[in-house]
Amino acid sequence: MSANSSAMLQELGELRSRVAWLDEERRKYLRRVAELEQQLNAQERKRNDSEQRMLTLERELVQLKAQSSQYPQVDAKLQVLKDEIVQMIEQYDKRRLSAQDEAERRRRVEQEVQARELADLRKELPAIGRLQEAMELRQAEESRLAQLIGVLQNKANSFDSRLEDQSREIAYAAESEKQNNRSMTELQAALHEQSRRWEPIMGRIDSLAASIMRHESSTSSTVEAQEALRKTVNQWAEQVQLGEYQRNQRLEDWRSVLDEQQEVIEQFRREWVRYSDQYKESKMAVQTMTAWQQHVEEQQREVAETLRVETNRMLSRWDEFLLENEKRWKNSEVDDEQRWAAANRLNKGLQEQIQLLEESIQALQREKETLWRIQSAQTDALKALPRIWQEETEKAINQDPNRRRQPTLVPIKDE
Repeated sequence: MSANSSAMLQELGELRSRVAWLDEERRKYLRRVAELEQQLNAQERKRNDSEQRMLTLERELVQLKAQSSQYPQVDAKLQVLKDEIVQMIEQYDKRRLSAQDEAERRRRVEQEVQARELADLRKELPAIGRLQEAMELRQAEESRLAQLIGVLQNKANSFDSRLEDQSREIAYAAESEKQNNRSMTELQAALHEQSRRWEPIMGRIDSLAASIMRHESSTSSTVEAQEALRKTVNQWAEQVQLGEYQRNQRLEDWRSVLDEQQEVIEQFRREWVRYSDQYKESKMAVQTMTAWQQHVEEQQREVAETLRVETNRMLSRWDEFLLENEKRWKNSEVDDEQRWAAANRLNKGLQEQIQLLEESIQALQREKETLWRIQSAQTDALKALPRIWQEETEKAINQDPNRRRQPTLVPIKDE
């Protein structure tokens, strides 16, 4: 009995120790469960954070996909920009070629105009030679005309002296004519008076003739005297008429001579005026030809200088245009290269960023899968712990109490 009681006491002691150990183990399990719950909560928080991070990454991925969807647009824009640059370069080449053609055309037109002007000047050069010859001939003619004018002046002086003499003679003749007219008037008056006086005498002569007819013998001497007187009077009248006719004839001759002299003087004056005009025209022509020759020479010098200056200016402008065009072309090439390098760098950086993002996404996906596996394993382990604890407890309870051995416990890993 005592043995049984001692055995029972021992068994109870073992049971107590085992219960205490189990209680301790339960507390450990509870603490472990609490720790696991804390870890689970922490893992849950981490999972939530991971989910938030995944959502953020998904949003970023969507944005990156949206941005990456814009890459074809960027490529298209770059292609459009490239096409525009090519078109601008082609347009610039066309404008440059058209400007070169226009400059060449203008240069040809200017050269043609200058060539025509030079040809006109060359055509006028023989005319200048002819004009010089004509000027020499004109100068010789002018010298001859000057000599002739000198001779004519001398003749005119002598002719003026002769005209003065003739004028004096004409004045004397006019005065003589006036005196003759007065004498003729006086003679006509005297003749009229004589004829008036002779009328009664003629009547008396007629009466005397009748008486003489009757007395022919006594009056024969008287008739002869009368006939002689009549003849004398007729002769004197004829002489007076002849003198008057001669005087009138001389006056007509002198008047015709004066008219001829006036015509000669008028012709000489006209010739003098014409010679003076010709001399003035010749002098003006000589002066004009000299001035025109100087003007032509000055114009030739100006044309040559203008041609030289324009040629130098066109050459300098052409050189400047070539240098400027080459500089612009080089600058355009450098700008294009810089733009292409910047575009390539940007494209390369974007590709590297996309590659890094893809690698980050893949790493996050792997981390997510790992976390899901860990959480699934932890959840399965946590779910299995109560069952294992219950099975072990039931196994310990159902174990034979007479057996004196420690119960076999399943160790639980901290994980």
